[in-house]
Amino acid sequence: MIVCSCNVIARREIEAVIEEILAEDPYAVLTPGLLYHRLGRRGKCGGCFPHVSRILVEHGDFVRARIAAGVPAERAPTDEPRSDAA
Repeated sequence: MIVCSCNVIARREIEAVIEEILAEDPYAVLTPGLLYHRLGRRGKCGGCFPHVSRILVEHGDFVRARIAAGVPAERAPTDEPRSDAA
């Protein structure tokens, strides 16, 4: 699913960057600015920031829980949201 129309960024791209960041530092503060910097892009209209922020929280919590449980943080590539997403 495309989350950012201006930069054509899919949900899975965002999730992959979250996984990379948290694999390096599980205590990293996840922000849209950090995400866009890692993707080598800039926010343009900002309309996606609320949705991006929601994904950062949801997937960040998911990845941190897996790291805490000693399970690999990655999951199968997909553009579909997880069924356990609130």
